[in-house]
Amino acid sequence: MSTPIPFDNRRAPVYGRYGMACSSTPLAAVIGRDVLQAGGNAADAALAMAAVVNVTEPMMSGLGGDMFAIVWKDGKAHGLNASGFSGSLMTLERVRAEYGDNMPQAGAATINVPGALDGYLELHKQFGTMDLADLFEHAAKLVDDGFPVGAKISQAWAAGAPTLRKYSPDSTAYLPGGRVPTAGSIFREQSLARVWRRIGREGRDAFYSGEVRDRIVETVQKGGGYLQAGDFDAIQADWVEPIRGSYRGHTILELPPNGQGIVALEALAILEGFDLAAIFAADEVQACHLILEAIKLAYADAAATVADPRFLQAPIEDLLDPAYITQRRAAIDRDHASDNPPAGRVFGDTTYLTVVDRDRMAVSLITSISAPFGSGVVVPGIGVIMNNRLADFVLVPGHPNAAAPHKRVRHTILPSMLLDASGALKMSFGCMGGNMQPQGQTQILINLLDRGMNLQQALDAPRVRVLDGRRISIERHPLPDLGKRLAAMGHEVVWDGSTPASPGNIGESFEGSAQAIMFEPESLCGASDPRLDGIACPL
Repeated sequence: MSTPIPFDNRRAPVYGRYGMACSSTPLAAVIGRDVLQAGGNAADAALAMAAVVNVTEPMMSGLGGDMFAIVWKDGKAHGLNASGFSGSLMTLERVRAEYGDNMPQAGAATINVPGALDGYLELHKQFGTMDLADLFEHAAKLVDDGFPVGAKISQAWAAGAPTLRKYSPDSTAYLPGGRVPTAGSIFREQSLARVWRRIGREGRDAFYSGEVRDRIVETVQKGGGYLQAGDFDAIQADWVEPIRGSYRGHTILELPPNGQGIVALEALAILEGFDLAAIFAADEVQACHLILEAIKLAYADAAATVADPRFLQAPIEDLLDPAYITQRRAAIDRDHASDNPPAGRVFGDTTYLTVVDRDRMAVSLITSISAPFGSGVVVPGIGVIMNNRLADFVLVPGHPNAAAPHKRVRHTILPSMLLDASGALKMSFGCMGGNMQPQGQTQILINLLDRGMNLQQALDAPRVRVLDGRRISIERHPLPDLGKRLAAMGHEVVWDGSTPASPGNIGESFEGSAQAIMFEPESLCGASDPRLDGIACPL
C-alpha cells in the first residue's frame, strides 16, 4: 500500500493559459487581467496596474516618484529607466552648507523631478495599444469613488504617517480626520483622481507643465527644496540595454546603473561557487551565512561604483569578471561575519508588478516614492505625494554618488527577468523593499534553482536580510536556533521574527514582497508574496 500524501495547506502557485497579472494589490491584479481579457497587451495591462497601485498603495508609489521596467517582446529585452533628475538648484556646496555631512532623509530637500509618469508615457508610446485615458480611468475611478484599504497596506500606512505629519503643509488628504485608514475602511482622494484623468486626456503637459507643475515647484521651494519650473521640461525616461549575469546555466537581466541590479548579479556570481543545494541540506545556517556575506560584498562594491553613468561609468564587466569574483568569494570567512560599509537604504517602500499576455510579451515593472510616504510632502490641491529619492545622495566631494544638479541618484529599485539556457524568457519577477530588493531576488533564485522549490514556495520561504555592517534581520524560521547560531558567527541579529512587528520596526523586520510569473511548457505559472496583500490573477 502506498503512503498517503498529506494535504498541503499552504498557498499554491496559480496557473493560467492566456495571461497572468501579479501585484501586491488584488485590485491591480484583477484590473490587469481584465485589460488582457479586453484585448490589451502586457504593456497596456501594466500601465493600468501601475496607475492603480499608485492610488491603492500611496505610501509606496505614485506620480511623485520614479519607475523602472523591463519589457520582453519578440525575443528581445528592452530596459526603461524613468528615475528623475535632481533639481538645477541643488549643488554639493549648497546642500553641505545647509545640512552638513549627511543628506536629510525626508522633506523638500530630498525631492527629485518625478520620473514615473514619463516612464509610463514612454512605455505606452513604444508598446501600448489601448487608449491611455481608458487605462488610467481604472485608477481615477477607484480613488474617486473610494476603495477598501488592504490589511497590510494599512500597517505600512501607519509606518509612514509620522513623516506625513512632520513635513506636509496639510496631511489630511492621506490622514483623514488625522488618522491612519484602517483595514477595510474606504479611502478616496478626488483631487488625485482629477490629475489622473487630465493626464489621460492631455498626456505629459497635464503634469510636467501648467498648474500641476507650478503647485509642485511652489510647495517644494517653500519647503527648502531645489526644483525649478524648467527642471520639468526635460524628459526623465530613457530606454537602456539591460545588464546580464549568469547563475546555474540561466541568464539574469537587470537594469544598469544608476540602478543597483549589479548587486544581485555579483552576489549570485559569488554564490555560484558554492554547492548551495548540498549546504542547505546539511546546514541551513551555513547557507544563510554565505548568502549574507556574498550580499555584503556585492553591496560594498555597488556603494563605491554605482552612480549616474553620465558622471561615472560603473565597471560592470570588471565586477562580474570571473577572476574578480573568485577574489571576492575567497574573502568570505565561512565561520565569521565580516564588517562592511552600509548596504544602502534600509527603509524603503516600493511597488512591484508583472504581467504576461497571450503572445508571451512580458513586463516587469517597479515604481516607488522611496521611503514610506516618500519625502512626507503632499502637494496641496492635487494629492501628489513627493519622493525622497535624493536622500540616497552622499555629500562627500568626489564621490561617484555625490549630490549635483540634474543628476540621477544611485537607485534601489530593480525589475528583473530570468532566461533559460536557450536564451528564452523563463520568468519575469521582482522584489520590493529598500535594500531588500536584490537580496530577495537572490534568495528567490536560489530557492528555485538550487533548492527545487515551486514558484510560490520560492517566494514564501523565510528570508535573511543584510541591514548594514553586521546588522541583519531574519524571519520566523523552522530552525528555532537560526538567529542564535548566526549571532555566534558575529552577525548582529536585530530582528528574528520572535515578536509582532509594529509601525516603528517594520522597516527592519520586513523582508520584501515579490511577484513572479514563470513560463511553463503549456501554461503560465504565477505567484504573489504573502508578505503583502497581493494575488496572482490568471487569464
